[in-house]
Amino acid sequence: MDLYQVGWHWKHPADFCIKRPNGLHGMQLIVINTKAQVSVSGTEFAVQPNTAFLIENCVPHTLRAAGEEYSDDWIRFTPEQEDRVFLDGLSLAWHVPVVLPDDTVSQMIAICDKIAKSASAEKQQILHHMLLSILLYLNGLSQPRTAARRNYYDRNLESLRKRIYGNPAEDWSIPQIAEELCISVSHFQRLYKQHFGISCTNDIFMSRMEYAKKLLLETELSAAEIAEQCGFRSYEHFSKSFAKYACMPPSRFRAKNREG
Repeated sequence: MDLYQVGWHWKHPADFCIKRPNGLHGMQLIVINTKAQVSVSGTEFAVQPNTAFLIENCVPHTLRAAGEEYSDDWIRFTPEQEDRVFLDGLSLAWHVPVVLPDDTVSQMIAICDKIAKSASAEKQQILHHMLLSILLYLNGLSQPRTAARRNYYDRNLESLRKRIYGNPAEDWSIPQIAEELCISVSHFQRLYKQHFGISCTNDIFMSRMEYAKKLLLETELSAAEIAEQCGFRSYEHFSKSFAKYACMPPSRFRAKNREG
């Protein structure tokens, strides 16, 4: 985890407003110490002091003071490849406010700020472990998610899954789906797996296989026609995929399950 910038108790006047229509490079943790107006991917939040936001790479956001001096703490970081497993295993609440119970996170950022300004030869390693500790702490606050947080994501995810199972032949694109939901690809993939217990890519595959089974048993369509209706560009790809899924080729599955 490369923590490349940190700021603690940065202060701005009451008319402070910073707009980042293209977001920032890397991920961010922002702890807002004063009342503020925050917009993330077009969703507006009126936040109280001691509220955190986790924002992913290149996600549009705006920070505004709310009629008084604005202050925040922040960390900007980029995960290394080996950090992805760690991040994917967490249930962090991204792009929504996380109300903090005390100033623990702010104090941890203060320590990071002090270490980053030091001449310690070990500071990068220390900062790496400090950041992991902060994310683990926030992860605990994100569980269980509140009903409001669930509703924020789950309605769209459940609607999306119905569309996938209702239209298995569609050329589903994970980047396009994420763009439609106004979230990053990695955030969408994490949310989908957390909610349904399966990745979106695997769920698309499952929807096609279940539809193929239905067509094999309930219609007289050829396997090649079924392949096309299930979104496969070639019969060979469909046949190999179905055999892997059902442990037998489509023709055998149809014959076996229609016996009697």
